[in-house]
Amino acid sequence: MSNDAANSMLNRVVVIPLTSKTARLYPGQAFVTLQGELRKAMADQVTTVSKLRLGNLIGSLSPKDLILVEISVLQHLGIRR
Repeated sequence: MSNDAANSMLNRVVVIPLTSKTARLYPGQAFVTLQGELRKAMADQVTTVSKLRLGNLIGSLSPKDLILVEISVLQHLGIRR
């Protein structure tokens, strides 16, 4: 998740952790698919990390899954869409 303008100037990026533990879905979380496997995006644990901590790209989310993540971020922050 990033703002392209700020992303190009800063050495930091906002990340939303993913987990394979998908038994329960809480508010501020969304089910997504990554590399054909069900994952849970945890927008309730959004954080900022240094770009230096990033490793290799492991995949991309579909446009549909990105919308689900966006909705979960807005829900977590209490912003109505």
